[in-house]
Amino acid sequence: MFLRGILVGKILKFLSNAKNKVFLSTCLAVHIISFIFYLQMGSVAVAVVNAISSLIYVILLITHYKDSDGSIVIAFFEIMCFSILSELLLSGNLGYMYFPLGMVSVISHLVSGKKTKIFLLQLVGIITTVIIFFIDADNIMIKIGPQVDYDEIRYCIIFSNILVALINMMYVSFLYLEGQERNRAALQYSIDHDPLTGLYNRRFFYAHVNDYESYKGKYAIAMMDIDNFKSINDNYGHKLGDAALVSMADILKASLNETDIAVRWGGEEFIVFMPDTDENIAFESLSAILEKIRNNVTTLDDKKVSFTVTIGLAVKSKIADFEKAINDADRRLYRGKNNGKNKIVK
Repeated sequence: MFLRGILVGKILKFLSNAKNKVFLSTCLAVHIISFIFYLQMGSVAVAVVNAISSLIYVILLITHYKDSDGSIVIAFFEIMCFSILSELLLSGNLGYMYFPLGMVSVISHLVSGKKTKIFLLQLVGIITTVIIFFIDADNIMIKIGPQVDYDEIRYCIIFSNILVALINMMYVSFLYLEGQERNRAALQYSIDHDPLTGLYNRRFFYAHVNDYESYKGKYAIAMMDIDNFKSINDNYGHKLGDAALVSMADILKASLNETDIAVRWGGEEFIVFMPDTDENIAFESLSAILEKIRNNVTTLDDKKVSFTVTIGLAVKSKIADFEKAINDADRRLYRGKNNGKNKIVK
């Protein structure tokens, strides 16, 4: 069951990330099947049209670049022309108007860019649908080669064409929902995280701690501050200062337990919330982090800088006292700042 879930997840991810390639491949498959079908039925002209369309999609797939609108626009006009030709060459009323009609909704999710461009393509789809409607209504035909009577299987062909159009529309609906979910996740990430370091921000920290309202175990709060950070910015520039902040964040991410929360508190200050942690365990974990920071060298272009941090540690047993824990950790941090820096004060 777990492996099946992973496989389904990978398939859905592929369908979402390779939408244009999936669409082009689907169109190719439809044309190949149609080519075989109409060739067997004796409609050579329609089979040739499908063969030419298949060749177009093979070329588009070979030359297609990721997220390329050009390939989709070419495919769009191929669908318009193919739908009109199919209705003219066949006995009419075989449901090929559903292809351009379906593309009216599909195209807006496959093509990026200006709304005017999408609107014009949708307008072409609507006009094509109307043209096919009048072709069917007036029973207009182009007679090339032997004529085949499709009356016995007419509704099967119509159903197949409707099904193809519906599958494409369902796929686009899936893409829309996936896009909405990605946008929601991106928005939530930006709300909860610091944009520079990728660590959680204060808003998330307070919301997270409030989730521990009924928590009764011990927890540790560590307040950290990069020593002499102003001199890094002054001597090396703000870009290297930002790189130092990112290095600090990376060390925290790699060193903490899954239940621990690292937060960029502001500027060069960080907070670590460590649930189910007593003073000895917290001190041991923070000592390892302090040693990693001492040995770290941040590099940007041809500039290198090393830095240290001072840490204030507070341990409490009631989650209601977390504000007091922050204040205690902050006071101990500045006590360490005034007494040599590069240490942990508990």
